[in-house]
Formats: sequence, structure tokens, C-alpha cells
Amino acid sequence: MTVNAALRLMAGSVILLSLALGTYVNPAWYYLTGFVGLNLLQSGFTKWCPAVSVFRMLKLSEKSCVTGMSVHQGVHIIAGTMVLATVAAYLFLSAPQWILYLTAAFGLSLLQSAFSGWCPAFTIASLLGFKKPA
Repeated sequence: MTVNAALRLMAGSVILLSLALGTYVNPAWYYLTGFVGLNLLQSGFTKWCPAVSVFRMLKLSEKSCVTGMSVHQGVHIIAGTMVLATVAAYLFLSAPQWILYLTAAFGLSLLQSAFSGWCPAFTIASLLGFKKPA
């Protein structure tokens, strides 16, 4: 498993878990969902988040682009933006709770992409000009 796949696996799992906890235990858990979205977004630009350091210590392999931003960074930016937007809309703009189904879909997409190597955000990132790693 690569660092990017592990990061998507962890992010998708935490998104789904925090959505379930927010729904059935306490809505404050939605802030964790937003935090994961924020971390995905910033890791798309910086290529770093706290989990990446742990995955590197575990000696997971990395693929990177020589120039430009990779499609993995694009996926992190797209997923992070969408997760953050949907959770913020629910928490701060009184959007209906069904909008969190979209958040769950993004989390599930990240989770399955860790195993399949593909999610819709990969196609979108490629169309936007993000480069495939070597």
C-alpha cells in the first residue's frame, strides 16, 4: 500500500465513523469530519499531514511527480473541499441533514479508492490537469 492509498483509507474511515458518531451520539463529532476535510485540503497543497509522517515511518511506498501537482494531490483537494463544504453547510448554514449523505459518499469513495486505486475524483483531477505520478 502506498502513502496516498493509506491516507485515503484513513480519511475515508474517519469521515464515515465521525458521521455515524455525529448522527447517533453527539453532533459535535461533525467537527472531526470537518477537520479531516481540512487536513485533506491542506495536504493536497503541502503534500503533508500528520498521518503521512506515521505512514512514512511504517515504510509505505511513495510515488511522486517530478514537476507540478499529482493527481493524488488533486484528489485530496477535491475531496477535502467537498467534505469541508458539506459539513460546514450543515453546521453553520442550517442545510438539511441529508447533505451529510454527500459527505458520506465522499468518505466511502475515498475508502474504496484505497483498494481499487480509482474514484471519480481521480478522473476530475486528471481532467483539471493534475499529473499522474511516475
